[in-house]
Amino acid sequence: MTAKELNELSKAELIAMVLQLYGENEQLKAQLTQKEKQAQKPAKTPANSSVPPAAGRKAKRPKTTSGKKRGGKPGHPGKSRQRSEPDVIIECHLDSCPDCGADLSKTEQKLVGRSQVTEIPPIKPVVVEAERYGCRCPQCQRFQTADYPAGLEPERVFGARLEALVTWLHQLQHLSYLRLQQVMHLLFGVVISLGALTNLVQRTARRLEPAHQAIRDDIRTSQVVQSDETGARVNGDNHWQWVFVTDNATYHLISVSRGSGTIETVMAEAVPLVWVSDLFSAQGKAKSTYRQICLAHQRRDLQYAIDAERSAWAYQVQQLFRRAQRLAKQRQQLPAHLYHRAVVQLEAEADRLWDLPLSTPEALRLQRRYRKHRASLFVFLHHPQVPPDNNASERALRNSVIHRKVSGGFRSEAGAQAHAIVISVADTARKRNQDVLAVLQDFIGQPAPFSL
Repeated sequence: MTAKELNELSKAELIAMVLQLYGENEQLKAQLTQKEKQAQKPAKTPANSSVPPAAGRKAKRPKTTSGKKRGGKPGHPGKSRQRSEPDVIIECHLDSCPDCGADLSKTEQKLVGRSQVTEIPPIKPVVVEAERYGCRCPQCQRFQTADYPAGLEPERVFGARLEALVTWLHQLQHLSYLRLQQVMHLLFGVVISLGALTNLVQRTARRLEPAHQAIRDDIRTSQVVQSDETGARVNGDNHWQWVFVTDNATYHLISVSRGSGTIETVMAEAVPLVWVSDLFSAQGKAKSTYRQICLAHQRRDLQYAIDAERSAWAYQVQQLFRRAQRLAKQRQQLPAHLYHRAVVQLEAEADRLWDLPLSTPEALRLQRRYRKHRASLFVFLHHPQVPPDNNASERALRNSVIHRKVSGGFRSEAGAQAHAIVISVADTARKRNQDVLAVLQDFIGQPAPFSL
């Protein structure tokens, strides 16, 4: 407005305008103050929050100023490859004397040295064909035909070893179908189309479905179950990959939902003694007698309160959780009465910390959380088979996260479910100290019989 226009306003109109401008100014000042406070807060990283490790920045490696060279130092005992039992021996004899040319072919020669290398022989695929014969029985006059041997059924195109290897390379070593096609051609001399590779992996997954269901049934009978979930892309849409972990089994499932219905589908009517997870709401609805929340997540959240607010309370709680985990590891070394006394003292100290008056927002938020989940903080101190964190579930998802980043996601529901089935069987086999390739091959079928 111009000075002339302002001069024409009444006193009441001027007062109203000033009050409006004053209110807008106060609002802008409050917004600026809030932004300044947010700018002063430290950034959330994998070390002080649940930000994924891949989102963190790696610190630069400090440069050494000592001037010492890397590697072994003078006097360091060296190690070399041990001699193996040879499969092929080549005897190198003298035919003639290199100095005078005398014939040495019939002269007795003694062994003076050995040189050994490990080599890979040329790999060539073996095509096995079964010819089926028949004849008319002279007694009953019926025409009879011989059966094809196991591994050479008419519906089979590739052998069990080849199918197991292709599945292992694609699902567990994260080779795309295009790269897998190149590897099969260059390394093994097998020419195979992209469509055939896709069908092969899908076929393997169907054969593994009974094993996948058996793993789920094993999870349902377990007393302690750990669970977690992560994002998955299926045909361009957001899905969720769930994992359920016990000491001897790992079950993966890719679902359209992140809700608790997925847990209900997997667990059915089963109610484990303890459910171990993070604080995601759907995990909190899982049926169990007790629940243990992941203390690794809590220590990171407490670290953010320490970084942002210099909270002494958060530091004390962080140290308390570390003490609790150390105490659990000492369970077998301590007499039972001393261990029980230490648990009682630790929980009493925790209750004291939950009741302390606090003023900073991050610490207050965490204190309210621990009051709410008090019964789920130290279950692992009372049950030896319960872990204090959910790290096993996160480790179980790691390979699938790598697979997702390498491949960019799944192109179909069938591809997603095939991945979940195969890695469930593979992860469970590892836990049971079984050879993953051998387990895959056993479910695929008997290798074609041949001899060279």
